[in-house]
Amino acid sequence: MRVALLTNNLLPPREGIGRHLVELGRRLPRYGIEPILLARAPDRHRCGATTIEGVSARLIAWPGPPPFSHFYARRALRAWLADGADGAEILHVHSPLLPPIEVRLPVVVTIHSPMLTDNAAIREPGFEPLARKFYARAFSSHLERFWLERADLVLAVSAGVRAEVEALYGPHRYVPIVVPNGVDAAFFGAAPPSPREPIVLYVGRLSWRKGLFRLLDAFARLPRTTLFELVLLGEGPLRARLEAHARRLGIAERVRFAGFVDRVCLRDWLARASVAVNPADYESGPLTLLEAMAAGTPVVTTPTGLVPELGADPPVLVVEPTAEALAVGIATVLADPQGAERRAQRARALVRERFEWDQIAQRVATLYAALGAKRERCAA
Repeated sequence: MRVALLTNNLLPPREGIGRHLVELGRRLPRYGIEPILLARAPDRHRCGATTIEGVSARLIAWPGPPPFSHFYARRALRAWLADGADGAEILHVHSPLLPPIEVRLPVVVTIHSPMLTDNAAIREPGFEPLARKFYARAFSSHLERFWLERADLVLAVSAGVRAEVEALYGPHRYVPIVVPNGVDAAFFGAAPPSPREPIVLYVGRLSWRKGLFRLLDAFARLPRTTLFELVLLGEGPLRARLEAHARRLGIAERVRFAGFVDRVCLRDWLARASVAVNPADYESGPLTLLEAMAAGTPVVTTPTGLVPELGADPPVLVVEPTAEALAVGIATVLADPQGAERRAQRARALVRERFEWDQIAQRVATLYAALGAKRERCAA
């Protein structure tokens, strides 16, 4: 069976949804599924057929901001469908922000984060957050509803996202099935052993609702005698504002903006860091949390995304989304490295048990097969 996985994210991946598609695509052939990835090209000169980490892919021009970019992408996707869709038998759409296209193929929709709840969680002031919230109401939510109404199967990356979809869009033909993000636990656990260094680590977009100003405020509250460094791995629109905030707090010399790094470099940072911090106001997964857990890095996190689904005694330190609580959580980990390492080892065992990409890919392949069989019965 050939399945096309569609996202508006860039490939090669620089964000979580793109990474989700690549990791899924790498493993689906083990379960009888031949994938092709459809995604945004980094530039017009790189459009067309290619391979991404060994997975067949077709990159599409998606120029400019939405909704204007959607007109170009919609035209390209319609042409791809009219030309045979590379033989795809199922279209697996990874929301959000995909253009509306009428298709005759069976449609699977994965909701990574509903834009209404995602943007409503932005606490940062200013014009752009307001514009994002308006855009979610006026445009993004209609795209999500379009695909949900045409879906033969709906997946959600967490029970929280499933509840959000049901609350926002009400009953539709299919109750979302929870299929979480995964992690390559073997890869992230394979870093050479090394002593923990005085590093507080953040991994992710430097963007809205990530709680990054709060993280800087929390780091400024730590005693200067600890001599720790805060390292932020990632890129995004708030970098200049965050750098300015670090200067205002008087901690700029102890904050490093290291930019986007590849997976090997990320694994090395996780192996070295004394603690990884997720300070977000809202997350649906996230992959970065699972990767830190798989690497055996002690984690401090706000109660977002998958955190409520990690059990009654989660193997991460969960704190309220305030600067004070984050500072206390980080200080707790740094003051008790042995206890933090014990939690981290439980976290590593948990991701191997529940969140390995092989398990996720096998489940998705089973759902594809069931959908294909159902279509064949209906056709007969």
